[in-house]
Amino acid sequence: MTRVAADPTVVTYDDETGRLTVEAATPDDADEPLASGTVGVRLADGEEAVSARDALAVDVSLSAVDVGSDDGDHGAVDVTVAVENRSTEPVRLDAIEVLDASTPFGPSDRAFLHGYQSWTPTATLRLDESFPTETPANRPQMVDLAAPRDATTSHAVTALRGDPGELTLGFLEHESYLSRFDLRVDTDGETASTSLAAVCPLDGVALAPGDRRESATLRIDVGRPITDGLADLADAVGERMNARVPESVPTGWCSWYHYFTDVTAADVRENAAALDDWGVDVDLVQIDDGYETAFGDWRTLADGFESMSELRADIESASYEPGLWLAPFYVQADSELAAAHPEWLVTDDGEPVDAGARHGPMYALDATHPEVTEWLTETFETIVDEWGFEYLKLDFLYAAALPGDRHADVTRAEAYRNGLETIREAVGDAFVLGCGAPAFPSVGLVDAMRIGPDTAPYWRREGESGSQPAHENAVRNVLNRQFCHRRLWANDPDCQLVRETTELTAAERRSFAVLVALTGGSNFLSDAVSEIDEADRRLFERTLPPVANGRVDDFGKREFPERVVCERDADGAVAVAAFNWGDEPRQVRVDPAEYVDPAGDEDGDGQPAVAWEAFAPDEGGRRLHVGPVEREIDSHGCLLVHCAPSTPDSRPRLVGADHLANAAAQVTAVDWNEGTLSVTLDADEPTTLFASTPGAWRTDETSGDVALAELTATPGPNEFEIRR
Repeated sequence: MTRVAADPTVVTYDDETGRLTVEAATPDDADEPLASGTVGVRLADGEEAVSARDALAVDVSLSAVDVGSDDGDHGAVDVTVAVENRSTEPVRLDAIEVLDASTPFGPSDRAFLHGYQSWTPTATLRLDESFPTETPANRPQMVDLAAPRDATTSHAVTALRGDPGELTLGFLEHESYLSRFDLRVDTDGETASTSLAAVCPLDGVALAPGDRRESATLRIDVGRPITDGLADLADAVGERMNARVPESVPTGWCSWYHYFTDVTAADVRENAAALDDWGVDVDLVQIDDGYETAFGDWRTLADGFESMSELRADIESASYEPGLWLAPFYVQADSELAAAHPEWLVTDDGEPVDAGARHGPMYALDATHPEVTEWLTETFETIVDEWGFEYLKLDFLYAAALPGDRHADVTRAEAYRNGLETIREAVGDAFVLGCGAPAFPSVGLVDAMRIGPDTAPYWRREGESGSQPAHENAVRNVLNRQFCHRRLWANDPDCQLVRETTELTAAERRSFAVLVALTGGSNFLSDAVSEIDEADRRLFERTLPPVANGRVDDFGKREFPERVVCERDADGAVAVAAFNWGDEPRQVRVDPAEYVDPAGDEDGDGQPAVAWEAFAPDEGGRRLHVGPVEREIDSHGCLLVHCAPSTPDSRPRLVGADHLANAAAQVTAVDWNEGTLSVTLDADEPTTLFASTPGAWRTDETSGDVALAELTATPGPNEFEIRR
């Protein structure tokens, strides 16, 4: 028996019974284990169970690791399972079960469920809840078809919290397995029971005589909040898989949500020119679906497009980097590619597998076929080297990982990685955004990842699942996948839609702008520029430039977290967004004391924390708040408050900024010295800041009882004289 204790995580493995037990290191020895079950190997259908099991040797290794801080004050345990074929015949394997256990977590406890791919819903639910069932037509796109239909599945990572305690689980490598956690809650008996399986699927791959195969490493972390446990897991995954995290996230304009497939080269040129006239500080103009004749025929142009290299040059002449969308593993049934090369497709009993509907039937490209490798290389060399596009949005990537028969006997994750690695080798250091992608298996090959379903020019469509295009569905995943940002890739929350000609309310457009601004992911606009009025242009401008990161304060507590915070390191100020995701208006309250140092000095000579509303009810009546800010907020809207910490003396200080995230990335230094407020601005454009002017302190522009000064900071050092 092997017992590894990494306080407070304790894992025991009994090699005689094949049983693994997870416990918390508490003084009460009577506490029920958090998980207890078997370790084993599942055989593929058709294998002779008795003889095959006798042929397989299973080895389990445990190791303690320090997580959570440099002090090593919290421990977790890593578990790896290896299987060896000691027979003289190959054995086909279905999966390595690193753990198949019962757990005391019950129906009212909560589980973090991580979606299979970009669009799959991700959130924390009660164990007796689940996301709406996908329709048969949507299943090939949205779910892992190999996962059991009688279980609730979380991919790559999961976390449980409730009366038994807190338990975070995650696999650390994803090159070989579409790893998952299968949860089942049985409420039929007098007492509910819950089972948990941690699975590394082998998809029927043969293990040759004498060969050995290891599972991905399962990290078990007991007694930590979901936020901390998942963040540390993402750090570990990013380190092991050489995550590509760009220094800055892309900003720009995308054609999709206004033009959809009806886009033309003229539309792209018109909007590039309009952006240039506007002068908004973005980097890219990205052409989305519509330029190609069919999925698969990426180098054959549709009507309205004549030369992609000339269009790229015109975008560059408007001072923008050109970007291009394509879906390299997704094949239209009536495409020239499908007709010419049926042997390049993933099949089942000789027929192409159903890859989900798009333009009629759709198929999946076999990324293990050597001729497909050549075709992918040629396609992307054309796009990058000849056409000149170095920002690539790759969509519907899940197709390469669909179950089916392939040229090579590899797992679905290995097939997917083979295709993506081929693309990465062809494009070099071009920026790659993954979309519709199995998330964790993409780490190290994409620079950014779409983390939710498509947004849409409406909040929701009743009766549709959480994976379908809708503003609400995009919001859910942005909130619940923030832990991935700048650990695995740069998050892409999808495009802002700020024009008034959608079904979105002003509150909904504003709340998504705030969410994008405070979380720090990619920031794209997807309206026809000519349809955006001055006020809505200003809303988008207030989200630029992107900040580095933000945090979701109540992550893990509910399906739609309601608090997002972005910190300004230069002086300890913060931006706090309190959202009302409900369908009715309600009172929303932000207390600065919860986010910044709340009090002045002990003698009462200093100033307490103060707050400023970024969207005041009366834009002409913005004022400072000492103490909580409370407003009735429209459904799907937000209260955005900028907060400044207390000071030990009575002097001016920065409180807010026109930038929705309180200029967290722009303001890099703040100092006060004898009547001069010094601010260093790292930005390309001037920005508006707001400073408190307590007592008799005033600038040349403020007088009377005004306690708030509006300051225009320019790039570089700034000095503002404030007198008594």
